[in-house]
Amino acid sequence: MGDKKKILVVDDNPNFAQLLECALEDEFEVVMACDGQQGVDMAGQLRPDIILMDVMMPNVSGIEMARMLTAEEETRNIPLIVLTGSHMDKGVPQLFRQERNVKEFMSKTTPVMEIVGTVKRLLGAA
Repeated sequence: MGDKKKILVVDDNPNFAQLLECALEDEFEVVMACDGQQGVDMAGQLRPDIILMDVMMPNVSGIEMARMLTAEEETRNIPLIVLTGSHMDKGVPQLFRQERNVKEFMSKTTPVMEIVGTVKRLLGAA
């Protein structure tokens, strides 16, 4: 158990978060947060190996969370995968890609095993 890489899933949609947890929990230790502020707090405490996060969340939005993580020494190098359920303008992925810790920007409609594959690739576990 102790050698599993730790993944923090930050999403205010419990169904989607649970889907990710089910897909990842066999190979990874999965921790959940339901909004951006909780995500930032948990990232600082747990120092996960990677964070999967939503764009639109209560309290602290995805972009704010990415910037807060980048601003802190202990969380600035944690890779982020941004997952969005909304069809938004093309500027949003561009906005996230300016953040140095954002490694991928994916739609929530992406097959879950493809998301798992991306996590493994980024963690060097593929």
